[in-house]
Amino acid sequence: MILRLAYIFLMCMIMRCVKTIQNITQIGGHKTITAFLLAIETLILLLVFKDVITGELTILVIIAVIAGYVLGYLIGSYIEDKMALGKVIVTIKIAREKSNKLAEVLKEHGFIFIQSKRFYSHKGKLRKIHQGVIYRKELPKLKAITKDFNIVASVENIKSTFGKKIISSKDYLELDKQ
Repeated sequence: MILRLAYIFLMCMIMRCVKTIQNITQIGGHKTITAFLLAIETLILLLVFKDVITGELTILVIIAVIAGYVLGYLIGSYIEDKMALGKVIVTIKIAREKSNKLAEVLKEHGFIFIQSKRFYSHKGKLRKIHQGVIYRKELPKLKAITKDFNIVASVENIKSTFGKKIISSKDYLELDKQ
């Protein structure tokens, strides 16, 4: 019984971990990776539920499935954060007086953002909006350099981009030196 519970727990954990990564790769437009992960998830699903259906369904089996799914989701989220596939669009709202300083700091660190002429907040105060497309791997760097600014920022996943190639902040800084 203990081996069966461990098997169900581990398989559910792996299945949910794979499913979490698969969902995020699908949102990012990585079709090949998503298809591969879908195949793995389907195989594990068949193995787990064959065991659950043919065996006795007890409260311990149900707990093993639930615990496996929860832990699998947490591990999958952690792995996906480390992989950080794809690109995101970042929108930063800042007070007009601080906007030029933010633009300088962004450029210093290799981030290419466009800046709006003006935007009024719900209170009628003048704000500026900075928008840029960056690689998800660079999001922690962007958060670190903007932490001292009083901003409101939002991040959205981008399924795909086309046209001119988007470069990383590191590559931009290298090009800027030349």
